[in-house]
Amino acid sequence: MRQFWGISAALLLASCGSIPPERPPTPSHAPLGGDDVRDHAMPLSAAEPPWRDLVRHTILPLPGKAMHPAPSPDGTFFAYATTEFGPHLQIALRETFDASPLQITANSGDNMFPRVSPDGKWIAYASNREGNWDIYVARIDSPGSMTQVTFEPADDIAPSWSGDGKKLVYSSRTESGVWQIVIVDVGTRIKTYLGAGIYPDWSHDRKNPLICFQSQPRGQGGKSGIWCVRPDGTGLREVVGDKAQSWSAINPHFSPDGRWIAYATVNKSMESRNFGVPTEADDIWIVRSDGTYPMRLTDEISAEWWPAWGGDRVFFVSDRGGMQNICSVRVKPLEDDK
Repeated sequence: MRQFWGISAALLLASCGSIPPERPPTPSHAPLGGDDVRDHAMPLSAAEPPWRDLVRHTILPLPGKAMHPAPSPDGTFFAYATTEFGPHLQIALRETFDASPLQITANSGDNMFPRVSPDGKWIAYASNREGNWDIYVARIDSPGSMTQVTFEPADDIAPSWSGDGKKLVYSSRTESGVWQIVIVDVGTRIKTYLGAGIYPDWSHDRKNPLICFQSQPRGQGGKSGIWCVRPDGTGLREVVGDKAQSWSAINPHFSPDGRWIAYATVNKSMESRNFGVPTEADDIWIVRSDGTYPMRLTDEISAEWWPAWGGDRVFFVSDRGGMQNICSVRVKPLEDDK
């Protein structure tokens, strides 16, 4: 995942009742990684890779870009930010195995960080159409009828829906430049402040709701990690982090059942350090929400970041081939060792 400070182009990552998922339809085209997907559960101690079926969903030549994939809970479609329609980033939708995008936003600003609601009917996103960055929501079947959720002069970005679709958690930048995690009730606009952090994601596990987020570096040269907290502000704990402060974990995203977290790393992969661009990003990883069983999902020397889980697929941004596009892999069913 790339790091961006200046919200306008892309932000410095602070390190430098839904239907049960169904198998997606078999694509008519041959995916890049083949379609050898087995349905048996894979023990966590297995040596084979925990994924199959690599697919590249967008093919945008430079200087175009596709970013911030946001799949529906069942993974049948995804929203994303793109320059396919002009110089400004706009929100678009694609069916997972369809090459035709549907434009959602059309304004003179940049629009990023889309998120699909748990019922698949709404999109929340951030836009600077009015100058600073604010949070908006719109119905997918009527995207022109959007509602602005935040109005403060501070920049508000990266919304994520609660499991019941009534609230959003997002990042807000204070006057001192520190990012903080905020919950807002979409109907009442009542806010709850949880503390410092950026790029939050809200688990849809109704029995154990959690919010994971990326921490901000402590001091010059510090690294980011992945933390979790309950929506009421209790139970704060670190899930992924490097005590030696040599690499960062960034951009967490829960699996649909809330048991796993996908995230990206910076400067962790030996291949990326030797042959890639480790200061931007290297690989996508997954880990149990309690911090156990971390597994590397991708191992390309190209930068890969911003993972997002939809159904049994993890979508992510990749600059394979020197072009910034959206790919996904199908995660094999996982089970604990018996």
